Amino acid sequence: MKLASFKKEFLESIIPLYNKDEARSLYYMLCEECLALSKSKLIIAEYMDLSVEKTNHLYNCLDRLEKHEPIQYVLGNTKFCGLNFFVNESVLIPRPETEELVRIMLNDDLNNKDILDIGSGSGCIAISLSKHYPNAKVTALDVSKDAIELSKMNAKENDVNLEFINADILNYKSDKKYDIIVSNPPYVIGEEKKHMSKNVLDYEPELALFVNNDDPLQFYKAILDFSKNTLNKNGKIYFEINENYKDEIKDLAYYYGYSKADCKLDVFDKYRFCIIF
Repeated sequence: MKLASFKKEFLESIIPLYNKDEARSLYYMLCEECLALSKSKLIIAEYMDLSVEKTNHLYNCLDRLEKHEPIQYVLGNTKFCGLNFFVNESVLIPRPETEELVRIMLNDDLNNKDILDIGSGSGCIAISLSKHYPNAKVTALDVSKDAIELSKMNAKENDVNLEFINADILNYKSDKKYDIIVSNPPYVIGEEKKHMSKNVLDYEPELALFVNNDDPLQFYKAILDFSKNTLNKNGKIYFEINENYKDEIKDLAYYYGYSKADCKLDVFDKYRFCIIF
């Protein structure tokens, strides 16, 4: 089979589900990964012959995409802060907004700091920080055993050493002290589901996305309470937040004795981050 024939079928199948530009982007992402060719080479190689094995694999991937499975899960990996991360349905797909959070943190000198990433998922935050600050001691905590195992794979993939803790921050206690606590906890409430895409709702882990409508700030409360005994003097907390609860999170920070809660906008002009100290 010629690559051009597969491309035609791919776009005819995917364009009704996505817009034309997104469909083309998915095509090139898939073929770059599966055929190990750059986009420029794919453009000039459209009449190359595909082996039976490659053809079957591409059609299997197309079938999964037609069912709205995210391309990152189909490929089994994604990029974050220039690094490669394995992903599957046990972890959230790392978002560009979370890359922004890491960039904000990189404005501080975190070398030689003890850093705790709570709800680490794929390990994207913890590993990116460890890569940039090799002398920092970074710990990744997550309630999911599967997420911890995947994070270990990602640490090995990116040649960094982390400590791992499999625990639920809602009831976790520790005597260890940290200079930095960072977290992108679950913060989506149920009524926001109607605004979310099918590929997120059907495939990404609910445990990492949604909070109880009756207590949407439960993870922020738990982390701030945990920090009372574990955050060193002059330490900082970095949160990714739901913009609808910006003021409530600031109030929580003051309630727990912090003097500063600085909320920052993301590239979409939404209040997405809060730095507490």
